[in-house]
Amino acid sequence: MPRRRTHPVQSAILLLLTAAIFVVDAFTRLDTAIAVMYVVVLLLASPVWPRRYTFALGAVCGLLTMGAYVVAHGLHVAPSPAGRALVSIAAIAITTWLVLQRQQATDRLRQREQALRRSQAFLAGAQRLSRTGSFGIRVPDGAMVWSEEAARIFGYAGDAAPDMERVLAHTLPEDRALVSAALRRTLACEGHIDVAHRLLLPDGTIRHVHVLAEASYDADGRCEYLGAVTDVTARVEAEQELHASHVQLAHAARVSMLGELAASVAHEVNQPLTAIVANAQAGRRWLGRAQPDIAEALAALDGIVQASERAGQVVRRIRALARRTEPEHVALDLNALVQDTVELLQRELDRRPLALRVELAPGLAPVMGDRIELQQVLINLVMNALQAMDGLPDNRLELRTRQDDGMARVSVRDSGPGIADADGARLFEPFFSTKADGMGLGLPICRSIIARHGGRIAARSTPPGSTFSFDLPIHQEALLHEQQSDALP
Repeated sequence: MPRRRTHPVQSAILLLLTAAIFVVDAFTRLDTAIAVMYVVVLLLASPVWPRRYTFALGAVCGLLTMGAYVVAHGLHVAPSPAGRALVSIAAIAITTWLVLQRQQATDRLRQREQALRRSQAFLAGAQRLSRTGSFGIRVPDGAMVWSEEAARIFGYAGDAAPDMERVLAHTLPEDRALVSAALRRTLACEGHIDVAHRLLLPDGTIRHVHVLAEASYDADGRCEYLGAVTDVTARVEAEQELHASHVQLAHAARVSMLGELAASVAHEVNQPLTAIVANAQAGRRWLGRAQPDIAEALAALDGIVQASERAGQVVRRIRALARRTEPEHVALDLNALVQDTVELLQRELDRRPLALRVELAPGLAPVMGDRIELQQVLINLVMNALQAMDGLPDNRLELRTRQDDGMARVSVRDSGPGIADADGARLFEPFFSTKADGMGLGLPICRSIIARHGGRIAARSTPPGSTFSFDLPIHQEALLHEQQSDALP
């Protein structure tokens, strides 16, 4: 309960006034209800003294009234003075009760005000800590209110009057169309608002914000939006830094993988170079005859051109894997990606005694993704399968694609030792490896790449070996076209 401040001077005056009323009432012959003046004392004491003192004052005033009657008239009953004394006591009692009720109501109001101030202070503190401000928009006139934290987030002083022009003024020009569309929806009261955009502050810094708002209706059906704006700059910058780290790590893994595939790379380049030398020697022989065979020489030259193009393709493919670039998501044919990967790893496949089986789903819809990153995942899974089967008899490797329920799947199955029960749950953990010389980064990188593509990767035992697969969402335009085709009679 709030404590009232004591006022010594006013308290002294009240006591003196009480004493003066008693003296006048007891020792003068005024034929009036002097004791009624105690009511004035109680009213003056109301804002000065706490309730218990006021109650005591009322009791004292009642006793003083009776004491003054005894002093002035003795113990016998004088009808007229006794009536005035009873009226005074009744007035004092009623006034005391009313004053106590007023003080109680005032104390409750002060408690509520203090609780409200505490709540506002807690809310303001919580908003500062969480970097979240609140706001309200009245429909259809667009009148706005916002908290101090909301004003700060939008780059204004806490006492700045909010309006939509201020919001748009600090919105990044590239995002103004998005914010304007959200404001139009708000003024039309068209349901939930969920917008993420950027602010360009006067000092040139960029701030990322996330705005959520819900419509509410009063008893008259009038619409008003209540919402929150959160400064998510720190989270967005952390995500961007994490993304950059993922790109760097994936690039390092690709370079390391190319080192492991050095023999395959040399083989891929050596084949077209050998063909170029052979065709050049053949062309020279055809032209060196007594009667040059132009047709055969031209055929040899065509062979040189084809082998050169093949060598160029191999070099471009290797350079693409080694290059560090930002992922570029485009429509991809996973069947072509599997075939290209098999060609790139042909040397690794040929030097091992194994049976290769490739089953590609006909008419597989394209997916949206980065070709280099997805090929890195597939190469990693194939190389893991090949290494798992090293030294084992009757090796089999199966690569499959299929489409199901809006997802395209690529699976790699081997006939190796399979996955131990204790290792199954940890395969995609960073730095966990079942290989003696493994770093434990290949599969975690694969998982992060597939996750950034909106897909999922999984591993399971399929005796006598294991199967690793990843699913990617089918490109929406391709999926829509497929649904329209199925709907046609």
